[in-house]
Amino acid sequence: MATAAPAPKLNYIGLPIVDYRGGKSTLCAGCGHNAISERIVDALFEMGVDPERVMKMSGIGCSSKTPAYFLSRSHSFNGVHGRMPAIASGAILANHTMTTIGVSGDGDTASIGMGQFVHLMRRNLPMIYIIEDNGVYGLTKGQFSATATSVPSSRPAWSTICRHRYLRPGYSIGRDFRGAIFSGDKKQLLSMLKAALPTRAR
Repeated sequence: MATAAPAPKLNYIGLPIVDYRGGKSTLCAGCGHNAISERIVDALFEMGVDPERVMKMSGIGCSSKTPAYFLSRSHSFNGVHGRMPAIASGAILANHTMTTIGVSGDGDTASIGMGQFVHLMRRNLPMIYIIEDNGVYGLTKGQFSATATSVPSSRPAWSTICRHRYLRPGYSIGRDFRGAIFSGDKKQLLSMLKAALPTRAR
């Protein structure tokens, strides 16, 4: 006699973890972007955040593809390169009751989008802004980004000191929560994402 499959584990709002997942990733195997997406799924499941009360924002680049890989039932918008902060600002002002997650990369934020990112922090809008920084422009296959720490001698010297430039304005402006972490440290990454969630989403 066949036994019934065990019922899926539910979080405290009665949803299984499958409701927090997205499509199958098309990124390279072992990519840190995938590890971050998986921890976002875990964090929001464990904290009991309603997927339909989440807005996902992104720009351009490998990192900006990742919102397709988590929270398939959430609202999502993929903006143009470096302009996600402006779009997110408008969406938050239109409906500040939603939990907003922005996913960007080192090119999307630290290069073309730096001006918009600084003003997003200055406004101190309620948003989780994740910068997936791997030091390269992944979609152009190996081109060094503005945050690369090890570059050929022909590269301009300023490019070797830009890493974490996006954290420094936060310290001077006095933002509520900021941090840097290695995507391969899954336990610490999960803890940081849970801590970053706004109180109303917990």
